[in-house]
Amino acid sequence: MLGAFGKTFFRATPQQLFMQLMIDILWYLIFRPTDSFSMWVYIIILPGFDLVSAIGSFWNYVKDNKQQSNK
Repeated sequence: MLGAFGKTFFRATPQQLFMQLMIDILWYLIFRPTDSFSMWVYIIILPGFDLVSAIGSFWNYVKDNKQQSNK
């Protein structure tokens, strides 16, 4: 299961990344972290995890397109 998660998590499309951002905003509006600790936990868990996904997806996109242009 972890292998399947890794393949889709780091190959997200721009639409999927946008939806992740919208879900993060929705969670922020629902829970509204008030103190600094809960705000940092929110930032690390939700948008931070999405940032890792976006960087991994971009890296895989560049790597795949570089291989196609070299053929």
